Amino acid sequence: MFNICTQNSIASFFKNYFINRDSFECRSFYGETFSLALLQRTKLLNVEIKTKLLNTYEKLDKNDSQFHWEFNNYALLDYYQNSNDESIRKYLEPLRFKNTPVTNWTLLRSISRLLAKKDEKLAINEAKEKIEKFQVNSGLILDAKNDKSFQYHCFSMAMIGEIYEHTQDEYFKTSFLKGVEFIINFILSNGEALYIGRGQNQSFGYGALIYILSLAYKFTEDKKLLGDIDKVTRFLVQHQRKDGSFPLVMNGVEKNIPKVINMQDQEFVGWYPYNNYFDYLPFMGFFIAKAEEVLKSLDTSKIGHRSQKEYRDNNFIKIVKANYQAVISKSGGYWTNDMPIPYIVTKCKNITPCYGGEQFQKSLYSLEGIPLPYSEVLKKSIRWRAFSFFRNNTLWIISPFGLMKRDYIFEDNYIDIKTRIFSLFSFKHIYLFLDDDILRDRENIKFGGYEYSASGKLKKYTSNEKISKIRLNIES
Repeated sequence: MFNICTQNSIASFFKNYFINRDSFECRSFYGETFSLALLQRTKLLNVEIKTKLLNTYEKLDKNDSQFHWEFNNYALLDYYQNSNDESIRKYLEPLRFKNTPVTNWTLLRSISRLLAKKDEKLAINEAKEKIEKFQVNSGLILDAKNDKSFQYHCFSMAMIGEIYEHTQDEYFKTSFLKGVEFIINFILSNGEALYIGRGQNQSFGYGALIYILSLAYKFTEDKKLLGDIDKVTRFLVQHQRKDGSFPLVMNGVEKNIPKVINMQDQEFVGWYPYNNYFDYLPFMGFFIAKAEEVLKSLDTSKIGHRSQKEYRDNNFIKIVKANYQAVISKSGGYWTNDMPIPYIVTKCKNITPCYGGEQFQKSLYSLEGIPLPYSEVLKKSIRWRAFSFFRNNTLWIISPFGLMKRDYIFEDNYIDIKTRIFSLFSFKHIYLFLDDDILRDRENIKFGGYEYSASGKLKKYTSNEKISKIRLNIES
């Protein structure tokens, strides 16, 4: 079962890719070192490819303030420890870091120090401080104060799991299993899991997710984790290309391997300016390779199956009906945190989109791409400097501009959504859909153009009523 989407297909792609090329021929930050580690782990590395990868790595500007030391160190350390290739030591001594403060980079520094046996006490202390500050009660670990990214949660859990393996400190095991338990709640029936937060449905996060599920199985022997791995793998294989590669975003939009990205090109919905195709693909393959390395020494003959269960915490609500699953997320912080119209999966596909995208540089995305009331006079969303919370199945947003109350009624074959605005300012209601066939009872709602998210091109509908009601029809 675990050979449906293996590291070998990605590794084989890279081996074939370098037959007539000396480099990736486009920007990369750490693709060379992760490709090296991936090909070594899969026994597909040869002298010619190794030389090409290291020659390209040597040409990268190490004095650039944005050089990704943490990622390159980690991959080189993995390669060195699995190959005993002494020629690699010169790239690791002295051990240097960029010192980006977000959670995933901090934990990556910690495991790199442990792998290199450098400043191990500092590594453990920094990891614990970051976990204490950013892992919330639900098990989710924030990448920064306002960054509820499921993708970076998975990568951070991968680093915490490895820190535990190196230290045998139960603190890290507890943190890791709590984090895995959290993300399992959001693996939907189609295997999709990374639809909230920065990096929605990117290859990077799915590689890390498969790895942490494998590590969790090693630690707990819970057979249902094998079913989770199988489900996620089946989701991924739908997006795999004939040459073994995957797109950077699993949305069915990206058709070609890009040399240069344009953040205003529809083909790159879901991308960020810092994304490089040839960083994320070897990263994904590397962690799937690590996952299979974990699993090959374990009994995987019997697969457990996990039923979909309802879930709620301070940030998220997941509703499960016989016909669908629906997830909502409260508003605030990065645009991609918001899921104010439910993300619905039925018949093994999502019928509503995720929202948001790159918000700090020129891109396809705007605040009108989030389905919340928007003031054309103020050029602001009701989410501006707002506080939001759930009360039962109601989302409340308290903003300097007023108050929004949104009620959800989840029935077997439809979802009713009623939104009321209390404000001195004029706001329009915004709704966004992949396919407007889901929208019923369109009275006082009109078509308003298009917006974008990691799910693709979205149809926008607006209403100027103080109270707006819509019904989302879900076919049985």
